[in-house]
Amino acid sequence: MNEEDIYRMIADPGPEEDAIQEQVTLVSAEVRRRALDPPLLGDISVPDGYAHVTGDCGDSMEVFLAIRDRRIRQARFDTLGCGFTLACGSMAMEMAEGETVSDAMRIDAKKIALALGGLPATHEHCADLATEALRKAIQDYLFRGNEPWKKLYRNR
Repeated sequence: MNEEDIYRMIADPGPEEDAIQEQVTLVSAEVRRRALDPPLLGDISVPDGYAHVTGDCGDSMEVFLAIRDRRIRQARFDTLGCGFTLACGSMAMEMAEGETVSDAMRIDAKKIALALGGLPATHEHCADLATEALRKAIQDYLFRGNEPWKKLYRNR
């Protein structure tokens, strides 16, 4: 996949080429950068918190968290989704890494979109997906916190 293919994927091409080109120019440089080469994409082999969420649009995201002393030491994600979903997942993980669990729970879709330089209205749901996946992974950590041995037997 080359850069031109990524731009087409980000733009969600419709029937008119002019509309596609207009959408591509409205995408921030940060969204393009993260869609082309998303930082923090990957997994953690034995995560302390894990979630898999599928959005209404059909995109899905997995979040993997390594947590020590209630602080997120490592955050990774994987997704089957568009470039906007890649960018939102990457930004959410970057915002969460190093934060306490309670501070990371305060990360929301608006903060992700703002950090990315904005999102088209048709793709704001991608930030919602990243937010939901991050929060569910934190909830998984909190739920399993009293029984840490269970993470070794988790089914993904």
